[in-house]
Amino acid sequence: MNLKRIEDITSQILAKFDSNELPVPIRKIAEDLGIKIHSYDLGENISGVLVIKNDQGIIGVNPTEQLVRQRFTIAHELGHFVLHKNSNESIFVDKDYKVLFRDQQSSTGENRREQEANAFAASILMPRKLLIEQIENHFTDLTDENAVKGLAKMFNVSVIAMTIRISNLRLF
Repeated sequence: MNLKRIEDITSQILAKFDSNELPVPIRKIAEDLGIKIHSYDLGENISGVLVIKNDQGIIGVNPTEQLVRQRFTIAHELGHFVLHKNSNESIFVDKDYKVLFRDQQSSTGENRREQEANAFAASILMPRKLLIEQIENHFTDLTDENAVKGLAKMFNVSVIAMTIRISNLRLF
C-alpha cells in the first residue's frame, strides 16, 4: 500500500470523528473504532501487541514506556488493525520497532507491514494538514531545534517521530 493511500485512510478516520484537536486523541479514536486497549507489562523488548479475533481488536500497550511511545504504539497497532486485519495473521507483536520507514531490513521489503503501520501512526498522530497549519502559524523556522521540540510537545509525540514526519513530508 502506498503512503498516499495511508494518508487518505487516516484523513478519513480523523474526519469521521471530527478530530482536529491537538494532540490527536488516539486512544479515544481507537476505542470509538471498537478497539479495546489494555496496559500489560510486556517486558522491555515489546512495546505493543494487537490481537484480532472475530474482527475485534485488542491492543496491549506496555505501560512502562513513556507516554509518547505508548501513544505511538496505540496508533501503530491501530494501523495494523485498519490496514492488515484481513490478512492471514491474527496477532501482531512489535518488538522494539523503530519509527523509521527504511532500514537495512526494510529495504528488503520484509517489513512492509511494519513500515505501513509506522506510516499510519505518523499520519494519524501528526496529520499533514494540522502539522502544516502549526508550522505556518507558530514554528516557521524548522531549522531551530526548539521549533521541532515545540511541535513534538504540541502533538504529544517524541522529537524523533516529529523530525522523521517533517522530513518524510519534506517540510524542512
